[in-house]
Amino acid sequence: MKLLIVGSLAYDSIKTEQNSVEHTLGGSAIYAGISAAKHLNKISKDSTNNVGIVGVIGTDFLDSDLDRLTKQGLDIKGIQKEEGLTFRWSGSYSGDMSQAITHSTDLNVFESFLPKVPDDFKKPDITFCANMHPLIQSSVLDQSKPHKFSAVDSMNLWINNTPDELSMILRRVEMAILNSDEVKMLAGCDNLIEAGNSIRTGKALSGGQKEGEGPNMLIIKKGGEGVLALFNKSVIELPAFPTSKIIDPTGCGDSFAGALLAHLSIKSNIDKEALTNSLIHANVTASFTIEEMGVGGIENLNNETYEHRLSKYLELIEDESI
Repeated sequence: MKLLIVGSLAYDSIKTEQNSVEHTLGGSAIYAGISAAKHLNKISKDSTNNVGIVGVIGTDFLDSDLDRLTKQGLDIKGIQKEEGLTFRWSGSYSGDMSQAITHSTDLNVFESFLPKVPDDFKKPDITFCANMHPLIQSSVLDQSKPHKFSAVDSMNLWINNTPDELSMILRRVEMAILNSDEVKMLAGCDNLIEAGNSIRTGKALSGGQKEGEGPNMLIIKKGGEGVLALFNKSVIELPAFPTSKIIDPTGCGDSFAGALLAHLSIKSNIDKEALTNSLIHANVTASFTIEEMGVGGIENLNNETYEHRLSKYLELIEDESI
């Protein structure tokens, strides 16, 4: 297995200035999983069982939606069904749509989620813990021994409420994927490179450097401004793909992570070139996610459309480097 993804499976209700949907398929594991499977189905010699997802659903989760995930190429045997309702989130966007306004969060069966990683998921090339409580992420890391590395996502809630547990997680993984506000908050510093490096050295984490270093690879998502990555002694900065069709930003960060990790999972050596190439695919994928409501932007994406935009993006970053 190339990639193990553990996170939420949800039904989202989303309203933007352009459109609205009720009870549409969502959740971090679903966005990241579909994105990763799209890429691995295209680039991997063996396109079967490349991406396994672990999560929990309620008895209200539709069989037709499980079929959708299977058709995307996901191995769903790690999805646990429990009595009760599936995690549901309701939110809206307005203005520049950079921040979601949450109207309701009903954790339901996700509130007591205890991940159980299937035996044949336990040795993937890469393990990705999407945004969850750090202790749940720790449980996943205890059960999974990836050949290459482990990566995590997080959010301001855990930075504020569970800084010690989050610091423990960041010391256990090789990659963290955070947005710029989270990096600044965690480090208490507004300079992104300085803040990011203080996380990587462990200085910004609970207990400081004496407790150990943080993740060697720090991916900093900057929304419409692109991405900044800190890796060894390298700084990689790439712009977002410019699109005026901003319909729904939900899941962009998760689809970004799925594409990034899918491409890294096939690299024999992770160096600056490999990371840069993978970040390019992550940015292009995120640009499709934002152009449709829910998972539609990546679920319906075909190779020809993707390759056309990838070519345009490569021209863009080449022009910017001149």
